[in-house]
Amino acid sequence: MVLSIQHQEHFKLDKNLKKELAKHINTWITTSNDGPYNYEVINSVFRVAGTGSLGVKRYLFLLKSLNTKNKYLLLDMKEATASSLQPYVNVRQPQWESDAERVICIQQRMQNTLPALLGTTHFRNESYVLQQMQPMEDRINFELIKDRYRDIYQVIDDMALLSASTHLRSGGRQGSAIIDELIAYGQNDQWQGVVLQYALNYAKQVKGDYNEFKKSLAEHTDK
Repeated sequence: MVLSIQHQEHFKLDKNLKKELAKHINTWITTSNDGPYNYEVINSVFRVAGTGSLGVKRYLFLLKSLNTKNKYLLLDMKEATASSLQPYVNVRQPQWESDAERVICIQQRMQNTLPALLGTTHFRNESYVLQQMQPMEDRINFELIKDRYRDIYQVIDDMALLSASTHLRSGGRQGSAIIDELIAYGQNDQWQGVVLQYALNYAKQVKGDYNEFKKSLAEHTDK
């Protein structure tokens, strides 16, 4: 079993970096309470996935069991950066050991079922979130339902319910809003029109940025 760099999300790593990463993860496996027992790294690639992950360092490791024949795991290692909202928030925030610690602590509070092997690590003075990956993930293909209004409405309604549930589950921790405050905020309709208008305006900006990118790319390719 190998990680193919023919996959559109996989890219080859520098030889020295690949060796250093393998050593780091093998050490994490043997020393961390979050690591899997009796596994070792046999391959790794640079991984590009998720719109919100573009521009950050992300690696995928193939681990092989030392005890069980033909048993493998996929381990994702993603750089954790500061929240994009941080410059705009005046509310005092909790103190975290690292951004990776911040990410998984909130994840543990909000999610009902957590990814396996969820943990943190530091590599080259940068913090990373570690978690096991599944070979295949269930995703919604909006291209299949783009002309089916009721199906799109149902997806949005379900996502809103899941998002609301996670906030209710984590309310009242380290200064965050309590459930009564969240309910009152949801029932107040004064902010909803403003948010909707902002979303519509920003959608236009994103489309404009995309068209500008395509034009610039075409001009660069022609040269």
